[in-house]
Amino acid sequence: MDIRNCKRCDRIYQYRGSKYCPQCTIELDEIFIKVRDYIYDNKNATVLDVSQALGVEEDIILEFLKQGRLELSSPGLDYLCERCERPITTGRFCSDCIRELDSEMKKGFKDIASSPKSLGRDSKRMYTAEIRKKRKGH
Repeated sequence: MDIRNCKRCDRIYQYRGSKYCPQCTIELDEIFIKVRDYIYDNKNATVLDVSQALGVEEDIILEFLKQGRLELSSPGLDYLCERCERPITTGRFCSDCIRELDSEMKKGFKDIASSPKSLGRDSKRMYTAEIRKKRKGH
């Protein structure tokens, strides 16, 4: 049983994959619906506009955007790529940074796949080869 503290209210709860307790999860889902509906009705709203109109903390709205649950209709200066700080509408990174990160990840996996086998495996083979030589020699 994994027990954690809720990131929002600090209550203890049984962890089941969410960083929030069941009560805060329900409250955040209700807030999400309000925010989503407001953005739908006010397409050019910024994070600050939504926060002030609904009385919802900006951090909560930003978390919804980072999770990809919400998308702003146009990039604003209040929501930026975590890597290059260009304005974005949803997620954590702009499309250019996503492409660059994807390319770097693929290159890294290719480098790992083409690198020599791990030292542990080579040393086992050497040990086995030495044993065979000793057996033949005796």
